[in-house]
Amino acid sequence: MSREKNSFLTTNRIGFISLLCWGLSLSICSFGMSHAEMIDVSTEDMELIAERVFRNECHTGKDCLIEWNAGEEFLSLGLGHFIWYPQNALGIFEESFMAYLQYARDAGEVFPDWLNKNPLPPCPWSSREQMLSSKEGALYQDLLSFIRKTKQRQADFLVGRTKKVLPKVIEAAPLDQRTRIHWDLFWLTNDAQGLYAVVDYVNFKGAGIKNSENYKGQGWGLLQVLQNMRDTQGAQETLEEFARSAKEVLTRRVANAPVERHEEKWLRGWLHRIDSYLVR
Repeated sequence: MSREKNSFLTTNRIGFISLLCWGLSLSICSFGMSHAEMIDVSTEDMELIAERVFRNECHTGKDCLIEWNAGEEFLSLGLGHFIWYPQNALGIFEESFMAYLQYARDAGEVFPDWLNKNPLPPCPWSSREQMLSSKEGALYQDLLSFIRKTKQRQADFLVGRTKKVLPKVIEAAPLDQRTRIHWDLFWLTNDAQGLYAVVDYVNFKGAGIKNSENYKGQGWGLLQVLQNMRDTQGAQETLEEFARSAKEVLTRRVANAPVERHEEKWLRGWLHRIDSYLVR
């Protein structure tokens, strides 16, 4: 990963066509046809975003590249702690490691033989205890080596995944909210710190467009944070409102969560993570 910087990202560049699209009807120039495709992120900036996401996940500890948290039904892997379920698991969260594996395969990355299957295999361990007891085994060591060797690819995936999902977030929003959400995303992703915040939140809590990701009918992804935002103007004001809204949405998630999940134990860390969105 790249060296630390006082100002960790340069301003991403938005083309003239993108700005023109913002002056036209949404039916003529959608977010997917304009701004999302023109978010320009250098390789160095991509690495810095990924580094901050990884720090949020586990304080950049090497052991955290593969982790199965107590109380969770899945393995978390890589810079973004991508979710990977065991076979026949009934999880409600998006299985992002499968999407990363397909992305890495399409890009030509070399997989361990046991992982290089079609279709891609489920997580080879069925529980946290089984995974922890297998750390010295070949499967674990192969997987750890693969994760370490593909860090740059993971950084690309984190940013690329966000760019792809933004038009879907717009489409999933109610019609009467789309224009405001459109502009909120414009201000956020046209600012270096705001772009980091959006990439991190999509990786952290999802896009909010998957019907299964809710408690008591209320989701907690990017779409829900945007819907919960108040009117703003300009990059900094929009970023501050995004952080406020994200904290409110996550607090609501914990209040709605099944009691047996004990999600209150994670809330303080989640809110601290959102604070990082305002630290340049």
